[in-house]
Amino acid sequence: MKREPDPVPIKQRCTGHSSRTGEPCKLWPVKGATVCHKHGGRAKQVKAKAEERLAEQRIRRAMATYGEPIEIDPAAALLAEVHRTAGHVAWLQEQVAQLDDKDVGWGKTRVKTGGEDHGTTEEAKPNAWLVLYQEERKHLVRVCAEAIRCGIEERRVKLAESQGQLVAGVIRAILGDLHLSVEQQAMVSEVVPRRLRELAA
Repeated sequence: MKREPDPVPIKQRCTGHSSRTGEPCKLWPVKGATVCHKHGGRAKQVKAKAEERLAEQRIRRAMATYGEPIEIDPAAALLAEVHRTAGHVAWLQEQVAQLDDKDVGWGKTRVKTGGEDHGTTEEAKPNAWLVLYQEERKHLVRVCAEAIRCGIEERRVKLAESQGQLVAGVIRAILGDLHLSVEQQAMVSEVVPRRLRELAA
């Protein structure tokens, strides 16, 4: 009789293998881990790593928001990523600043009730908030470097210059249509730049 294929992909199951047959394990892994309770899922270090993964997933879900695709200029998208990442860094910095000194480098990795090994275990390891803060800072440096490499700042300067030339042309056309007196024309060189500076500010 032909065996029906497993309805759940093997890669989603425990990554352990049977010691007797060598076949992949069919059990579900412990939540947050890659192995089941028979293949080390109860081990202290496995539970600690699983809790760390779950904590990071919860934080990432709290940070991330997704929307519908939109059309955007690549340069504008890169610049927006710089601004967005800078915001993430500032927000994560606030979360790290709220941590107690002992929580920055120490974390609870095991809590057990009953038995001879009951109690709470803490280990020296970076807090999940601190890890994300450091990762986001590195990402900010990368996107800033990429923005500089793509010449975005230079493009912004050129865009500002072209917009300035356009505004200047419009102002000259308006002043020409007004047929100003000699006294009024003399005031143009002082009034127009002053008003433009106020607008820029």
